[in-house]
Amino acid sequence: MQCLSYRTANNRGLRPKGFGEKDVLSGGAEAGGAGFARNSGRPDAGRPGPCARLLLGLLVFLLSWPATQGFAARATGAAIPVPQGLDFAISENSPPEKILAAFLGTPYRFDGAVDEFGRYSTFADPALVYPAPGLNCSGLVLASSRFLLKKNITLAQAKQDRLGDSGPGSPHGEDWDFGWDLILNISEGFSRSLLLPGGKSQDPATATGFAPRGYDIQQPSTWRELPARLQPGYIYLVSLNVEGRRKGYGLQHYHVGLIHVDSAGKAWFYQTTGKGAVANRRDLKSPEGQESFKKAFANSGNKRKMMLVLEVALP
Repeated sequence: MQCLSYRTANNRGLRPKGFGEKDVLSGGAEAGGAGFARNSGRPDAGRPGPCARLLLGLLVFLLSWPATQGFAARATGAAIPVPQGLDFAISENSPPEKILAAFLGTPYRFDGAVDEFGRYSTFADPALVYPAPGLNCSGLVLASSRFLLKKNITLAQAKQDRLGDSGPGSPHGEDWDFGWDLILNISEGFSRSLLLPGGKSQDPATATGFAPRGYDIQQPSTWRELPARLQPGYIYLVSLNVEGRRKGYGLQHYHVGLIHVDSAGKAWFYQTTGKGAVANRRDLKSPEGQESFKKAFANSGNKRKMMLVLEVALP
């Protein structure tokens, strides 16, 4: 299971196999949020011709233009622009449960995000605008966190390389710590604490992305301790990491999610993946939810999957 984002279009290595430039620029299979076209294996198989792509591009522009103008006016104001396609209206003043519920069922899109103007776009190329909803794990966490934290975080702010150690040519692999940087950037300026095993906590500003690595997902001690530490009044931004996952990478922060404890005391982990197809959740305080989580993030041989849990106080 994976959900990768990247900071620039230069990082071709993070795109899924068979994902080419046309998938982005044409707004083809991805634009509908249904994933990649099922075809004979040729990059162009089943894809519209140049004229059809031109018409599709014009349609995307016409559909997005009114929204762009309305959202541009609001992006600098108090209201956070609401993306289209949610099941019901929300605002930064909505209860957290309602905010998060509005994003459930949003289709998965590779590198999919919502920009600060409320448009569906991508982290790598914010100039791309899609008329249909689509988010990856990073996009889901960012879009919902804007409303939960009452702060219109821009895409540029969210993907900032905090230590300048994950650009092209990085010895650790390009964007190796994207997920870790993302949750730090989102929570910047808020009261926050990194939860660690043994009831310990740490200032996240002192963490490097390499250490500490957080909770071991498969360890029984994690599930004896962590659920009790999850409390109302906070969100918990989660970065999952594993060593040796891809060639050229050591440690990689490969997936993110968000935990919120609702009024019934359930600790819901919100996420989306290509395999899951849509934004979903599971209760980490229930045995069933814990087992489902452990199964979804099982170790790969001797490569242990760990998670950093960042507690952020709601405003």
